[in-house]
Amino acid sequence: MTSSSYPLVSVLRARHTGYLLFTSLLGRLPGAMAALAIVQLVRSTSGDFAFAGLITAVYVIAGAAGQPLLGRLIDRLGQVAVLAISGVLSFLAFTGMALTLDPAPGAAVALAAAAGLFTPPLEPALRALWPRLVRPGPQLKAAFSLDAGAQEIIFIVGPLLTVAGIALFGPIGNLLFAGGLGLIGALAFILNPAPWAASTDRQSDLTRSARVRSPILMPAIARVTVFTFGIGLPVGALTIVATASEAARSGTGLPGLAGWILAVNAVGALVGATVVGIRPLGSTPARLLTLCGTLLAVGYLPLAVTALPTWAYLLAAGISGLMLPPTLGQVFERVSQLSAPAALTEANGWIVSGMTLGIGTGTLAAGIAVGASGTAAITWIVLAASALTALLSLVVRPGRRHR
Repeated sequence: MTSSSYPLVSVLRARHTGYLLFTSLLGRLPGAMAALAIVQLVRSTSGDFAFAGLITAVYVIAGAAGQPLLGRLIDRLGQVAVLAISGVLSFLAFTGMALTLDPAPGAAVALAAAAGLFTPPLEPALRALWPRLVRPGPQLKAAFSLDAGAQEIIFIVGPLLTVAGIALFGPIGNLLFAGGLGLIGALAFILNPAPWAASTDRQSDLTRSARVRSPILMPAIARVTVFTFGIGLPVGALTIVATASEAARSGTGLPGLAGWILAVNAVGALVGATVVGIRPLGSTPARLLTLCGTLLAVGYLPLAVTALPTWAYLLAAGISGLMLPPTLGQVFERVSQLSAPAALTEANGWIVSGMTLGIGTGTLAAGIAVGASGTAAITWIVLAASALTALLSLVVRPGRRHR
């Protein structure tokens, strides 16, 4: 059979796709490293879980604000300049945060906000390029599935790189390491001709794109954004849950357990992405979103059983990741159906924003809970996050008006 029988193979063979996917993932590594890196840096100084949750949440929430804003700039000005400038500014903020967290924690919180705000919007930028790089239909569906699955690689590699970075460079050097990888990835991404071509086209069409209203004003996209916020809640809480689980098992568990929990969670997600890539879900995104979100919420429930042996808890972490890529794949496809092409980067930016805001909220709430009640709060954190995810999945349930 030819590669046309396998849309995923044809996507990978299309011009520029492999390079853009790789460099995009490289530039997005700080998103998979920063939360754990910041928490571990705070633990090495004050050891305050509540402050760790606060500064991590500030970073993530600022990123949520920055993605649609930078996405709108890309829709108006093109990818190259926005990605380059934001990459440099984010790296400088990472550097300042790492160096000031111990002597000046207030300044470190402000710099964490800047690092998040200027995070290069590589994720929405790549998704806006997919319709230019591959054919519509099965090939475009395969590209979105590949995107959702491949980003799980960074959530496998990211925590392990954090563990290795702390061992090699110390907690401060590890944060600089994470920021540097983000800058390298952003600059490498814009060396490709595709972002330059997209930027040239956008400049020539600036007047028309400036008249396109913000996609968040569309009720259907707003509902998908709220849904994506909901699936981010347990993902964000997991960073604190993993760190607290490591602390609770100190002396009896696996060294670096927090990093392993997050990495195994991402392995589970990669398995989910592989399965759905081989056997695509057989209905429309509008009908599948609620089901996918509910199954994702249920998958996190085993992590509430804190008495599990370490090996079983790691298995539960893997189970909790299974439904994330299938759910995100449906989100990406639905947004591409709903958004005007001239606002597609911003629309994807809002989706990223919803996800990261959910992650930040989950991290902050979990940090406060563990800071107040200790590791005994893990069970209630998982139960609450799963319940909210299932509840918010109802906003996109079948039968609602989607346009």
